[in-house]
Amino acid sequence: MTTKRLRSLSVMERVKELETREQAGVVGALRARFDTLEQERAALLARLFGESHIDGLEGAPYLGRFIASIRAELERNGRETARLTPDLAAAEEKLRAALSEQKTFEILRLSTLRRQRKEAARRAAAAQDLQTLQRWTRDP
Repeated sequence: MTTKRLRSLSVMERVKELETREQAGVVGALRARFDTLEQERAALLARLFGESHIDGLEGAPYLGRFIASIRAELERNGRETARLTPDLAAAEEKLRAALSEQKTFEILRLSTLRRQRKEAARRAAAAQDLQTLQRWTRDP
């Protein structure tokens, strides 16, 4: 019975491990997209502060369009980040839940295995005691 249970727990642990890996991949992809957006935002802000000056009047007409373009890109980036944030939080929560379930099956499997080993050691000690007792009672 316990061997069957041990096998079942092992299978469930493996299934949960695969689910955890899949969810970790989802979180990784979302985190990578989020990090890319943060890097783009930092680069846009650096361009805005670094390139938003003109040396002569001939660049003045282009400066307004440049600043508007950078701000529009920053707004798009902000909307994408705001859209991505709850998805990332939900994916991270699913990952935590999957890890928790996987760990639960691992703990159950290891405790069952430990219990099996203790029982086997107890049976072996009892058998050894019985053999010793039988040998002691037989020898005159």
